[in-house]
Amino acid sequence: MSAPSLSFTADDQAKGCGLALIDCPVEQDRAYWEWHIDETASQQGSLIMFGVSNKRNQKFYEILGESSIPAEKHGTKFLAGVEGLKEGDVVGVAVQQSQVPMIRIFVNGEESSASVSKFRGSCFPAVYLPDAGVTFLYREDQLRSRPAGWDPLIAERSLV
Repeated sequence: MSAPSLSFTADDQAKGCGLALIDCPVEQDRAYWEWHIDETASQQGSLIMFGVSNKRNQKFYEILGESSIPAEKHGTKFLAGVEGLKEGDVVGVAVQQSQVPMIRIFVNGEESSASVSKFRGSCFPAVYLPDAGVTFLYREDQLRSRPAGWDPLIAERSLV
């Protein structure tokens, strides 16, 4: 569950302030998806953060709402901030779960120095928005700059 302070549209856009989670677990050894930057943060120095998060529920946000923990620390342990983003930029997230789990971040096709390592357990694509807007892209036909060796995130499937 995403932060209640965010709004969402049917075409996978998220806008507002808080942690946004995609309801699709990352189960592949090597998965890749992108975020299109629709609107940058209005406050100077605010970073949009990208990566994965554990599943969250309403109680998680209620407890944090009553605490003194800054909003940018709400479930962002496995996210990395990216500086200097502009509207129209594309941020790619490459997750490797074999051996030493690692997240690599790409900005407009170029690998960034931002990364996350040593995460475990069930995780979901996530982004922290500091009063900004993004669109989630995961299908192969949507991806703009997928690096070689990385497969698009596969949406969870089940047998009926």
